[in-house]
Amino acid sequence: MDPPPPPSLSRPIKRALIICDMQPDCIPSLFAKSNKDESSSTQLGIDPVARREAFINAVQYALISSISNPMERDNAFIIFNGLKFPSGYEGLDPEHPLYGSLVRFNKLLGDEKAHWFMDGYTSIDSTLMDILNDKNEGVVNESGASPVQHAVIWRQGHIPAVSTLSEHLSKNAITDVTVVGAKASQAVQATIQILAEYHPGIDVSVVKEAIADDSEERLNSMVQHLLPLYSRVASLEEYVEATCGLEHFAQAMERNANEIAMVPKKRVCYYVNCERGGHFSIYIHHLTNRKSTPMAEGTYWVSHPKQKWYEDIFCAKQFHCPLGKGVVDFCDEPAFSKVSMFLKGRDCLDDKGKLLALAKDFMPETYIIEGGRECWDGIDCPPELNKSSGASSCDATGPWFVKETNKNGGRAITVCRHASECLALANNPQETYVIQRHVLNPSMLTDGRKWHLKMYNLLICEEDGVSWTLRCNKEAFLCAASTLWSAENTSAEAQLTIRRTKRFRDGASMSELGNADYSDMFRQCTEIVSTVVQRAIEGNGLQGRPGKKQFEMFSTDFVFDATMNKANLIEFNFSPVVYDPLAKQELTTIGMKEYQRLYELHGDKVEINDHNMIKDVISIVFFPKETMRKGCESDDVGSWNVIQSFTGIAPSS
Repeated sequence: MDPPPPPSLSRPIKRALIICDMQPDCIPSLFAKSNKDESSSTQLGIDPVARREAFINAVQYALISSISNPMERDNAFIIFNGLKFPSGYEGLDPEHPLYGSLVRFNKLLGDEKAHWFMDGYTSIDSTLMDILNDKNEGVVNESGASPVQHAVIWRQGHIPAVSTLSEHLSKNAITDVTVVGAKASQAVQATIQILAEYHPGIDVSVVKEAIADDSEERLNSMVQHLLPLYSRVASLEEYVEATCGLEHFAQAMERNANEIAMVPKKRVCYYVNCERGGHFSIYIHHLTNRKSTPMAEGTYWVSHPKQKWYEDIFCAKQFHCPLGKGVVDFCDEPAFSKVSMFLKGRDCLDDKGKLLALAKDFMPETYIIEGGRECWDGIDCPPELNKSSGASSCDATGPWFVKETNKNGGRAITVCRHASECLALANNPQETYVIQRHVLNPSMLTDGRKWHLKMYNLLICEEDGVSWTLRCNKEAFLCAASTLWSAENTSAEAQLTIRRTKRFRDGASMSELGNADYSDMFRQCTEIVSTVVQRAIEGNGLQGRPGKKQFEMFSTDFVFDATMNKANLIEFNFSPVVYDPLAKQELTTIGMKEYQRLYELHGDKVEINDHNMIKDVISIVFFPKETMRKGCESDDVGSWNVIQSFTGIAPSS
């Protein structure tokens, strides 16, 4: 076949989107293995289900973008390219390198059991067809045709039907073709090579997020080395901007959600992982898992694409937002989320220096200093010290802890014996440090090790911006040091109690503490948390967001004195470590890796498993009405107890 003449430079742009092999028989195999050793991709840290979902969503978004141009005539022509064989795979060579196995299986099992890609059994992905049909339903243009034209081209081998494809491209005066779908090493690359060979005048591109293959390694090789030889590799953001524009895409996504919501008992919600961090990935696991959150039945959470928002040149970090910069139902950037997972003003509690202003009466002896000082002169300091020299004959004994105010975790803490040593440890002029004396006469475990109590808390502010509710989780955790404690031993093993080792609950044995009264411990801690949170709200440190619900789960750490009658607040930790073995979260700390090891050994009997705690957070925040309808006699949900409600200062805007 002779190639058609190149299009005229004055010829208007007419786009086509070719969607390859989006068929139920093809999709389950995507990202299922490594082409290095044929092992499961899961062993390589790749979640095949999540990768498939992201790919399928990207193809859907490419289709929505292609048919949502504000100028109807500029909508792309849609071509579905798929595999379809006749009954018994008639005409297909059983030795075919790609599809011969289908013939051999069919010969053994017959059409009823071996009918992959067979006529009468296969089809184009129904969701893609629904998107197309919804766009065309009841609508015709001035010529009496549907606003979005499409074609389906079936093939019975590796190479697409060249003549049929060329006929559609020529008939519709196509100048630009974008190829998406599966598989990158098969139909996608074959289609691109045909376009390069027979239609050199057509501009060809692929959307990298919207192509897939059996393995991540093979896909990456195709995207980096082969596909660029024949086409331009574009991002989904670039494609959306070129086809309908980011603003119109956001509007199209909203219309799509509204149309789905009109179906009885069906509602679609969009989420975006903007990579800000926190607990977002775990929350989304629960929102998208109906077994985890049964009251979400009828609500469908769908991933929305993202784009670059801005870059912080000082910390060299790229920030993202939803594609089109629209507001979605849930994401980890508060400005673009209908529900914020970060409290406005959280820093007043999370920053150890700012916390001191709200909770000094509940904390051990604590001081704030700027890094790089040579003496204590002019600042608050332990009374035993000579301010000009930083030492005295009766130095302030500890131990003492030196912490950067804006960091959490044991790696941010240095331990020293005397207060006079603190200045040398707080040596970075760019940082602010907390200097904190160890609790005097602390409670110890019966074996002589140091411990602290870690509590998890949930604070919610409603859309009115003034109604706050504090919940504390009834099940707290024992965190113990690994070696015996003494005031003279400044090693991390003796002084730092970071990892959770046991769950405390009403009625459980507390033999490690000499059978202390857990209910009294819980009461002391919740009273402190409630008082400090109330001060933060009434002082306008914590602020509401007008028209937007916000919530955050955080932890608080307490050290008791030997009498168990005084709980000392050590710190608030926002975005604390949580471990949900079912959420397939990244194991970023030694402690989380240890929790995973124990879970693999003991299953659900392990002490550290936060699955139910997080599941209940999702129920409380996202499905409060459904949760209350489940027959709760009080406002408590699971192990989350309502401690107090507050009325804050009305936001100005």
